[in-house]
Amino acid sequence: MRRAAAVLLFATIACTSSKPPAQPVDENTRRVIEQITAAVEKQPDHAPLIYVLATYHDRARDAASVVKWLTRLDELGWEHGVAPDGFRNTNTPAFRAIAAKLDAREPRVNRARVAFTLANQRDLIPEGIAFDPVDDVFYVSGIHRRNVLRVDRNGRATEFISEARDGMLGGLGVKVDGVRRLLWVISSTTPEMRGWKEGENASMLAAYDLRDGKLVRKIEATPAILNDLTLLADGSLFATDMGRHKVVRLAPEATSLGVFAENFSFPNGITVSEDERILYVADFGGITRIDLHDNSRTKLESKSLLSGIDGLSMHQSELIAIQNAVGKARVIRIDPEHGHVEILESKNGAFEIPTTGAVAGDEYFFIANPGLRSFNEDHSMWPMDKLEDPVMLKLAL
Repeated sequence: MRRAAAVLLFATIACTSSKPPAQPVDENTRRVIEQITAAVEKQPDHAPLIYVLATYHDRARDAASVVKWLTRLDELGWEHGVAPDGFRNTNTPAFRAIAAKLDAREPRVNRARVAFTLANQRDLIPEGIAFDPVDDVFYVSGIHRRNVLRVDRNGRATEFISEARDGMLGGLGVKVDGVRRLLWVISSTTPEMRGWKEGENASMLAAYDLRDGKLVRKIEATPAILNDLTLLADGSLFATDMGRHKVVRLAPEATSLGVFAENFSFPNGITVSEDERILYVADFGGITRIDLHDNSRTKLESKSLLSGIDGLSMHQSELIAIQNAVGKARVIRIDPEHGHVEILESKNGAFEIPTTGAVAGDEYFFIANPGLRSFNEDHSMWPMDKLEDPVMLKLAL
């Protein structure tokens, strides 16, 4: 999911006082700044925390503090650039100078090509994508329109699940069960969905027959913020629950979700190794490996930054990830055995918070510009003439 890693990240971090921002800000922003500041005091070299702290000072319109913390990132050798959407309220000469310095350090890798464009779908706000090798089509979920599209390789789209059908909420993770010919869809309440009401906190996991679109299974979860999922050969699945910081499991014939693992920091992307031995879970702190034989957990070690990963896929024993919550977005390939990271795509002008992707053979298809920032502060959507058609990019793996 596209949510910035710090939207709720610090709910469990002890509060402490800090110097107030230059201008009065809302209570939630002030509180989060205090919490992140306390965390950074304990971990002064924790670059992802520092980056998020700078973005919250931008929300507080405290340009001096933004520059202060970006300068600290420069001292730490930050190579992830500065995402413009995180600093909409800061435009001083000092900010422009430090942002340019950090952006210059970010590597440029441009290998992706346009796969197709979703014409006339500007208000879709796509988030999840799955590939069905049997029919050679993609399924794309829409957050705002609360639906799922069936899309061929030329970008021709038809509606597979119509808006809010069966109680669908904002469309998030989708996965194809090719053996049972099912499409699994996660939807959750989110301010970007049409019809959102403040205070709602619910999710729905549903399976649809790929042959006729009929609803096969439906599991509701409240309170929860289910996000993404991965499937096993026996038909069971694992899903991340950002709201409760957990990974949940649905057994093949179960009618409710069970807690599988806890104590994550806003778990997001999730995938399983090809031999189904290891479950990989991305959260704000990086990637956790869970051995499905004994449920033991280890952190994936790497010299590269693994924070802020959204979509997570597996291809030939390597992880393909979209990193979009700290710095500028990029697509990376990770060797989970040795921790080596290769940048597959960065500094792409089409990027506007890319979210998730899907492996199709030896190619990776991903959403370049979902339009997740196409909303006013009251969560109303911008006029259609200000929106863009969603573009799907592809990378040879």
